Amino acid sequence: MEEHALWNPADPLGIAIVVAGAIVTAWVYYFAVRCIQSPGERDPDHPKYSILRDDR
Repeated sequence: MEEHALWNPADPLGIAIVVAGAIVTAWVYYFAVRCIQSPGERDPDHPKYSILRDDR
């Protein structure tokens, strides 16, 4: 039987690294989308508000 190059049961460390990388990547995408939708910059002293003032 031919072994698949990407899923080799003889290499559990490689499989664990790939699974951990996939989990971290999914978490980063989730966090990025969450921050884009609601950045949470509600503090009136945030630099964004001084840059975006109408009198500038």
